[in-house]
Formats: sequence, C-alpha cells, structure tokens
Amino acid sequence: MLYLVFTVDGDWKEYFDVKLSPEKRQPDVKRMQDLIEREMEAAARCLEGRFVHFIHASPCAGNFFLKEPFVASWRLITQGGGDIGVHCHEDLPYSEYYFEDTPRMKKAISAQVTALRGLGLEPCAYRGGFLAFSHTLIPVLEENGLYFDFSCEPGRHLVHNGKVVSDWRGAPGSLYRMSYADHRKEGDSSVYEIPMGVSAGSYLYFEKSDLKTIEKAAIELKNRSAGKDIIVSVLTHTYEYRSGETVEDIVDKISILKKYGRFINIEELKEVVKHLPGEKTV
Repeated sequence: MLYLVFTVDGDWKEYFDVKLSPEKRQPDVKRMQDLIEREMEAAARCLEGRFVHFIHASPCAGNFFLKEPFVASWRLITQGGGDIGVHCHEDLPYSEYYFEDTPRMKKAISAQVTALRGLGLEPCAYRGGFLAFSHTLIPVLEENGLYFDFSCEPGRHLVHNGKVVSDWRGAPGSLYRMSYADHRKEGDSSVYEIPMGVSAGSYLYFEKSDLKTIEKAAIELKNRSAGKDIIVSVLTHTYEYRSGETVEDIVDKISILKKYGRFINIEELKEVVKHLPGEKTV
C-alpha cells in the first residue's frame, strides 16, 4: 500500500527575500490568515482534513504564530482531522544557518513545543527549515515527544559558502527509524523519518513539480509498494495558496495522488507503524 502524508510548511514568501528590510520581511496577520484559511479549506475538501501544518518558528517571526487568530486555526486543524508540527527556521536565509548548533536548536524547538502545549495544543512532528537536520537533534525530538520528522528529501545536498546546510544523500525512500549516529540511516531511535516521495528525481514537492511529474512519481511509488507498505510525505507551502488558480493546481495534484495512494493523518500513521515488522509503538 502507498501511504501519503500531506504537509504544509507555514512560510510566507517575503521571509526568503533578503533584499527587503527586516520590517518588510515580517509576516502580515491578514495576509497569512487568508492563506491559512485557503489551505484548511483545500484540505477539508480533498483530504477530509488530513494534513500536517508545520508552524513557522524563527528569530524573524518570534511568537507571531502563537497568537490569535492563528491559535484558533491550529485548534480547527486538529479538530478537523489534521495535525500540527514545528517548523524551525533557525537561519538568516541564504546567509547564516544554525541547524548544526544543537544547543541553539534545542532551545528553539523546546520553546515552541512548550508554548504550544501551554496553549492546549499538541505538536506531533518536526521539519527543519530548508529541510535541514542533524543526527544530534534526534534526542531533542525524543525529549519533546516529537516522534515523526519530515525533513528528508532523499538525495538532497544543499551547501552554502562551503558549509553543508542539508544532507540527505543515501537516505531511504520510505518511512524508517533514524539512527542516532546518522539521520540518513536506519537505526533504533524512537524518531521516525517520513521522507518526501521521490522517483528518479521526480518529487512529490508541489511547488517544484508539475502534474506530469507528480503522476510519474506516484505511479512508480505505487508499483514499488506491491506487497509492502511505502510511506512518504507530500510537500506544499502556505504561500502557494495565494489565489484560486494556485489552490486548484494543488487540488488537481492531490486528485492525481489519490488515484495511487491513500492519504493519512498522524493517528493513522501510528496505526500503520504498529504493524510494520520490528517496529515499536509510539
């Protein structure tokens, strides 16, 4: 069976525009709320609410997304069959990246998780900004009860000014438990990696893939799942929900994927994991 987890990174376009002043890079309440409402409506319409919204956290945004009206949206997502996760952008885009600074990352992740739980919300997953991850974060996720990571784009090797930002070379193409020594290898940690779906360089990454590419990857993943379970993620961003036209493009791609696989939420994912050979309950 091919299982798919639909995910949305809660980023806005201006965050990545380093030519803008710090003030103009800040998110706008009304604009972000409109975008989030569109993504929620699309998920309700096509996925029965099954998706994970990764809440943006960064030095730039501060606690912007831990206030109303956004907290009400996070509640609606979880009440409607969806889930929320933590999306830490500890970086100055295209300049400085702090994903290898474990003490800093631990502080950022723990602060966001604690704040959300203080609001009565339960984050269940993590994704690094720029899909960055370090094996040293595995104990941090375990300490914070985040047993699912969605940072993996198999084969990704992002380098900036000679420094590795994100390295997923050699990572498996379906769900696996990560090794404490190397996040790209299977191991015995309690954190499961759900990699982005990929086939021969075609990714289930809506922003970068057209309908033909999405279907090509889905067909191959479906064929690969014969006789076993393949569990992968699908990636979109909040800023992609900017118009009716872009939303319909997302809906069309979801419809294609539904022909070949089944979309599940985190609770359903936990049930699937229970039945995998050698796996332990989360």
